[in-house]
Amino acid sequence: MSKKFILKLLLIVIIGSISFFIIHSLYIGYLFYNGIFRLSSDEISSSLVDTKLQCKKISDCKLLPGDILIRRYITSRTGLVDKLVNPYFTHSAFYLGSDQIVEAVGTEKNPEDDIQLVTLSKSDWFNNDIDSFVIIRPKNYSSKLDIIKINLRNIAEDPDYIFGLPKQGYKRATCADLIFKQLLDEKIISAENVPKIITPDYLFWATVNNPDDFEIIGYHIQ
Repeated sequence: MSKKFILKLLLIVIIGSISFFIIHSLYIGYLFYNGIFRLSSDEISSSLVDTKLQCKKISDCKLLPGDILIRRYITSRTGLVDKLVNPYFTHSAFYLGSDQIVEAVGTEKNPEDDIQLVTLSKSDWFNNDIDSFVIIRPKNYSSKLDIIKINLRNIAEDPDYIFGLPKQGYKRATCADLIFKQLLDEKIISAENVPKIITPDYLFWATVNNPDDFEIIGYHIQ
C-alpha cells in the first residue's frame, strides 16, 4: 500500500469525521432551537386583550409580595439570546415585598452574583425604555407564599447556586425556571408536558392560561 494511497485515505477519514461533527452539531442545534417554547407578539397581545389595564409603568403598579414580573428588554446581556433563540420575553423576576425582588440575572464574573436579591426601585426594571412588561399575581398563595419567599432567598444567598440550565444534581437555574419550579413544587400551578427549558415566554403562557389561579395586574406591550 503506497504512502500516497494512505494519505488520501487519511484525508477522506478526516473530512468525513469533520463533516459528521458539523452535521451532528447542526442537528443538535436544530433540536435545541425547536425545543424552546416561544411566543409571538401577536400571541402575547391576544392573550391580554380582555385584561383590564391597571398600570403602564412598573413604577406605577401597586405590587404585592408574590407578584411575578416578566419583561421584554433588549440589553447587551439579552441581545444575543434574542437573536439566536427569538423569544418574546427576555427576563423574569419574583417580588418578595419591601421593594425587593429575586432574579437570576445571568452569568456574572463572580458566580455568587448570578442569582441576586435586588432593590426593585434601583434596578433596571424601572428603566423607562423597557419594551414590554407583564405583572402576574397568583390568587391562591395562602401560607405557601412564605415558603416560596424563604426558598428563593436561600437560593439567592447560596454561593453554589449559579445561572444555567437546570441539571440533576447541580444547583442551576434560569430566571424563569427559578420561579416556575417554586410554583410547581408548592402546587400553585399545575402543568402537563412541561418543556425541558422554562423560558419567560412559557412562564407567561402557563400562568395566563390558568385564569382561576392567576391574574394580570398590569402590563404594557409594544
